[in-house]
Amino acid sequence: MTDPIRPTDDGARKQARRLFAAARHGALGVIDPATGAPQVSRVALCPAGVDLLTLVSTLSRHWAALDAGGECSLLIGEPGPMGDPLAAPRLTLALQATAADKAALRDIWLDRHPKAALYYDFADFRLLRLTLRRGFLVGGFGRAFDLVPADLEN
Repeated sequence: MTDPIRPTDDGARKQARRLFAAARHGALGVIDPATGAPQVSRVALCPAGVDLLTLVSTLSRHWAALDAGGECSLLIGEPGPMGDPLAAPRLTLALQATAADKAALRDIWLDRHPKAALYYDFADFRLLRLTLRRGFLVGGFGRAFDLVPADLEN
């Protein structure tokens, strides 16, 4: 059987960088430490170099998983209004979540998500840095690429 994963080229890197830079939201996947079951939550995102930031309430279901070990995955890339959504480009990222300096990054977050000013300073919200470990780009039908952090650097 032929390997469906193509060698990562400059076109794939460029497409992945565009998806990454445009990401305002994504589907965050974690393993619930209480049940061992997978779960997915929609989260807001803000690019920070080759990392992403996300603002998470400690009251949310996914907080326990992020706090317990920080390993997570994220799917970004929205399908267009027409056509087959499975043919749309998307990026799956394997990440490590760690605490970020919420006070120092406030302006960066609010510049990207101004409506978050309503709750950004609530005591139960934590800002997390999502550090890329590896990625997988589906660039369209028959176009799949493995990525490393350097592939997303400008």
